[in-house]
Amino acid sequence: MSVNDTGFSPGRRLLVRVFKLASVILLAAIAWVLLDFMIDLRPSSIQSSYRFQVPELAPDEVRILRRDNLAIVLAHRSAASIAALRQATTNLQDPESRDSRQPEYARNALRSRHPQFFVSYAYGTDLGCGLTVEPPGLREICGNARYDLAGRALEGASRFSNLPIPDYNFDAEFKRLTINP
Repeated sequence: MSVNDTGFSPGRRLLVRVFKLASVILLAAIAWVLLDFMIDLRPSSIQSSYRFQVPELAPDEVRILRRDNLAIVLAHRSAASIAALRQATTNLQDPESRDSRQPEYARNALRSRHPQFFVSYAYGTDLGCGLTVEPPGLREICGNARYDLAGRALEGASRFSNLPIPDYNFDAEFKRLTINP
C-alpha cells in the first residue's frame, strides 16, 4: 500500500474527495433554500393575481376555469337556486361555514360576494382531488365528497370541510374575474 506526501492511501484520498464534494453540494442546497425563503424566487408563470374572462353562463350553469396552475369553479346561480341555498341547513356538514377557509365577505349562507355567482378553488377537501360538475352541485373526482352550489360539504361517509373560497373580485359588468391566491 503506497502512501503519498499527505499520509493518505489512494482509497482514503478518494473518500475524502467524495466527502468534500458532498459537503459542497449540501451547503449549496442549504444556501438555495435560505435564499428562496428570504427572496421571492417564483417562476414567472406563477402570478400574484389571475384574471379570467367570465364566459356567458346560463342560470345554474357551472364551469371550471383554468389558468397556469390554478383551477377555479364559477357558477351562475338562478334566483330559485339562491332561495334554495339560503333555506338549506340539513344534510350539510358545516352549514354555517364555521370551520371553512373563506374571506370575510363570504361568511354568509351563499358563501359569495355576489349572490348570483359562486367562486371557489376547484379542488375537493376530502382527498384533495379535482372537482367535476354533477348536478345539482359538485363532486370530488377521486372520492365520494359532494358539495352544493355554495361549496358546502354534503353529509357523507367521511367528514371533510367546505370548499375554500379565494379572495376574488369581478369588474362592474361581471365580465372579468380576478383571483388573488
